[in-house]
Amino acid sequence: MKKLIFVILDGVAGRPCEELNGLTTLEAARTPNLDFLTKKGKTGEIVIIDEKIPPETESAVLGLFGYDPLIYNRGRGPLEAYGIGAKFKEGDLITRCNFATLEGNYITDLRAGRIKGEQAKKLVKFVNKKVKLRFYPVEMNFVYALNYRALLILHPNTGILSDQISNTHPGYERKPGYLELPKPDVGEKLFNVCMPLDDRKESQISATLINEFTDKSHEVLDNHEINKRRKKKGLSIANILLMRGAGTSLPKLDDLKKKYRTSWLCLGDTPAEKGIAKLLGMDILKMPDPLSDELSKNSTERDIENNVKKDMKIRVEKLLKKIKRYDCIYIHIKGADPFGHAGLPKSKKKVIEEIDKWFFGKILKKIKLDNTVICVTSDHSTPCTLKAHSADPVPLLISGGNIESDNIEKFGESFCRKGSIGKIKATELLPMLMEIIKG
Repeated sequence: MKKLIFVILDGVAGRPCEELNGLTTLEAARTPNLDFLTKKGKTGEIVIIDEKIPPETESAVLGLFGYDPLIYNRGRGPLEAYGIGAKFKEGDLITRCNFATLEGNYITDLRAGRIKGEQAKKLVKFVNKKVKLRFYPVEMNFVYALNYRALLILHPNTGILSDQISNTHPGYERKPGYLELPKPDVGEKLFNVCMPLDDRKESQISATLINEFTDKSHEVLDNHEINKRRKKKGLSIANILLMRGAGTSLPKLDDLKKKYRTSWLCLGDTPAEKGIAKLLGMDILKMPDPLSDELSKNSTERDIENNVKKDMKIRVEKLLKKIKRYDCIYIHIKGADPFGHAGLPKSKKKVIEEIDKWFFGKILKKIKLDNTVICVTSDHSTPCTLKAHSADPVPLLISGGNIESDNIEKFGESFCRKGSIGKIKATELLPMLMEIIKG
């Protein structure tokens, strides 16, 4: 059996933009190492859910590992909590929270200037200490997740809570069930209150608790010393918490070791993919918070190069150290996605080039493609023109092993569209890869 390195480049796909002469950021980027793999392998494109529903990362990862997200997704909150090892029980309400900036009734920065982890940790600890919920008897635990992200866990003293509540995050519309649809970024967004999505008492209680938490946390954050200092420096303040991805349970997934008789290791950047990987029976390697996730619209090319280089150095070292012990390694690299959300194509292009140089360039010098298969794709498209996820198909590359070339010259959306794999559904990918490495 051949080794598999399965790489998901978060949000790397996009749409043509004027600033790059009608190319996507991926097509415009200089990626000699990805192009080398492309020339040696087969390409195609993947429809994550369908071509009308823009996927979120958790939905995409479920799909890419063979599970229809419209059936298996149970909300991002529980997946992230499971990913970081936070304690909760079925029936607890778990939501993902973003630190953000509120001015009047409008959200002016959805991620509080991508506040760094050390400051966010202090704010999380402060909120957890100061905020007490009175509307309904619950135990509250507010925990740090990653950089500007946190998780709210509510355990009811009696009964259960409901996850059928709307998002307060204005960038994502929650539909009844678990589907979340990203909204194109049109600048300042009116703050939303949480509303029940059905008539159940539990949903009404849960929505009221979220609104109570939001109001009380805003009160204590608004004049926190960290925010006073940020304001003096002209930085976005972290004075509001935006909720999305509510859930009360985890999806039931198969153990990949038993299903495919393969051993797996996950090198993941964010909690959601770690949570899914754990549910799939993968070993999880503890990783430092990705520095690339702290890059902002004010980051220079040198900042991008330094942060991505440091991140990739760690990930390459871990991968090469562990690859002999595992049949398959899943690595999820966040880097490019934030610049799609920020609408900065040149910066996104730069991140892609640095990942190519410091990740793919380094591993290609150390592994043998004769007995290793490398699969590269994306979880979703994040076009700079939308500043949000889109439902566009994402490029797919499979190279190494005994795979014959289909003569595609470059890794990019319009190039891979012409590849011999054609257009496949996300749920078709993993069975295809298992057949390849065992063939």
